Amino acid sequence: MSSFKQLPLSDLREHLPKFKRQVQLGMKRIAATYYGQVVGFLVPLKDLQRAEEDNAIINTEEMSLSEFKQQLTQCWERLQIATDCIYVTYHTRRAVAFVSPRFMNYLSIPISEVASKLLALDSELIEVDGIFDINIRVEANSLSEEK
Repeated sequence: MSSFKQLPLSDLREHLPKFKRQVQLGMKRIAATYYGQVVGFLVPLKDLQRAEEDNAIINTEEMSLSEFKQQLTQCWERLQIATDCIYVTYHTRRAVAFVSPRFMNYLSIPISEVASKLLALDSELIEVDGIFDINIRVEANSLSEEK
């Protein structure tokens, strides 16, 4: 069973190897926050499968776990501007993905818990009306996949 957690960037940075492993195994999904605002999601690679199939993710980067840990502040800032996804590698293999809030509709994230805390809403990268329309589509897709 997967759990969802909102976590300040400072805590994510401090315990990154532990969280990387939990996310990589699909046990956890993390909404990274900066002063209470969600700035990105750390998710398992399998969560991005549909986004990749739709060719929605265009601008990506790859960096090692240690690089990501050192540059976490710059990473979330890049997600707000032009980067769609940062693949975090461990021993040269992709382990997890740090994804822009713009792709929340593709993720297994409880939107109702984070919608009001998205930095992307304040910066108008995401429209409020679109979030709930997307949430309804995602829930409908999940229900049809379960059948």
